[in-house]
Amino acid sequence: MTVVLEDYRSTWDLDHELSNVGYLSVRGGPDSRPINATVMHSLLRPVSMRATTLALHRDEEGHLLGAAALRWPPTLDSIGWLWGPVVHPSQRGTGMGRELLDALTDLLAKHPGVKVATSAICETRVTACAMFEGLGWNIQPSALLVRSLPANVEVPPSVPVRAAQQGEYLHAVLANLYTSARPEDGLTAARDTFARWSADTRYTPAGLLLAEGEHGLAGAVLVYPCTHDTEDEPAEARIEDMITCRELPPDQADPVRRTLVAAALSVADGCGATVARAVPLDTETEAALRWAGFESIDNVRYYVSPG
Repeated sequence: MTVVLEDYRSTWDLDHELSNVGYLSVRGGPDSRPINATVMHSLLRPVSMRATTLALHRDEEGHLLGAAALRWPPTLDSIGWLWGPVVHPSQRGTGMGRELLDALTDLLAKHPGVKVATSAICETRVTACAMFEGLGWNIQPSALLVRSLPANVEVPPSVPVRAAQQGEYLHAVLANLYTSARPEDGLTAARDTFARWSADTRYTPAGLLLAEGEHGLAGAVLVYPCTHDTEDEPAEARIEDMITCRELPPDQADPVRRTLVAAALSVADGCGATVARAVPLDTETEAALRWAGFESIDNVRYYVSPG
């Protein structure tokens, strides 16, 4: 089995191939979701000076059967990202996923100090979980939450929330908020928050919601609408990167989170999505999502490279 490593250079054909294999690899499972070429480009675009590394396996006719990707972090105090491995359903059980992962972990071993985290992997993906755990990757548990739309969730009146404005300078305030919310991610990640978010091809100012408190920005959340290339997969809205100021006491932080979730669902309704999906990174965010009617359809695990 031949795995080829190459730099990711976005073309429509390549992004379409990757999105097709990625979609087929999860179709029918709890993590089935729209994946198209635009989404693929958003996920794999580099966030550092180094191009994302692809691990690809093709058949003799050149058809893509399996893929994985390593998006390098901009600095050693940041965390990179591993997409996949994803394998065409016809190749399950062949060991292709392990070959793809081995190719990227061997490359990663040549760069001491670089850490990466995976996408969320459903616990029902037993083979994938066993593959990472067998290699000593560390587990960070969460839950996959969904709810149907329209939401009809009333926005609490106590916290003002607005969408970002086109051309608005938000680098400094979002950097400060991110530093407060996720200090463990490092100063580089905090400094680049708005640049990272707005560079995503799924980003629109209307999808960046800002909760404003008495002393500045109290929270933020992103809404990404997504449709598949066919009508078989329902359009969805991803609710991601909810952050709130850690200096807020619980009786103030909880209304901020609930208001952001309610506002995000309102945006999702306006995008024509029929389902909203979120993977919360902390228990407080999960509680706010469940308050708004989200339910868990599976437990998920993030894996972080050892070291």
